[in-house]
Amino acid sequence: MDDDGSVLPPRLRWRRLCKGKKTVDESLAPSEQTQPTTVTSPTEWSTIVLEVKVPARKERVQIKMDVNDTVRKLKEKVLEQKGMYTVAVERVVLQWHKEHVELLDRQLLKDFVDFDQREIDVYLKPPPRPPRTVRLKLSVVPMNSKERIEVEVRAEDSVSVLRERMEQAHRIVRFRLPTRGRYVFIHNEKRMDEKMSFRWHHVKHGDTIRMLDGYLVKNKNTLSGYMMQDQNDVAQYRS
Repeated sequence: MDDDGSVLPPRLRWRRLCKGKKTVDESLAPSEQTQPTTVTSPTEWSTIVLEVKVPARKERVQIKMDVNDTVRKLKEKVLEQKGMYTVAVERVVLQWHKEHVELLDRQLLKDFVDFDQREIDVYLKPPPRPPRTVRLKLSVVPMNSKERIEVEVRAEDSVSVLRERMEQAHRIVRFRLPTRGRYVFIHNEKRMDEKMSFRWHHVKHGDTIRMLDGYLVKNKNTLSGYMMQDQNDVAQYRS
């Protein structure tokens, strides 16, 4: 008896027909078959345009960046915007708009940027407080003199203020003062840089600063000998 599908019930005939069909026509050439659609991955992008909310602007600013740039580089770009020139980069805080998490300077943009949502918010830390004013009372000992000139300065003052104080004191207390300002100040046996502050020189309240003829500094032997003699003189009139 021939296997005639026509005598089978309708349900069985349907199953036999479905079984004989192929899901994909393998007889077609590969080029004729359906090919997947090529989609460019965000990781292949080299640049990205970020929507940055800058405090000095009402609307968001578009900033184009390389995906391999760091967050620090983005901060520098933010400071190029109008109204941000005078802000220090250390005060700038960047946050991903949705997550509100601070981004670190060394992070690369490609490591955290959402390529669908590119909004970044900018916040500013408050400016640092100025250092607390510390007043120092010092004793200045002129060269070859038993006088002690008591002066009060601020720790953040530059050492150069001592020249003004010595000129004023010289009009009242007559002591030897090299002409044309050719003298230097010595603290802890080291010449002081008058452009730097007392704090930079680690000067403390109650310290003694000695004056020395400028020409002696050029002669190391003379300087060494004078420092020894000067210390002996100070020891004598302290007692």
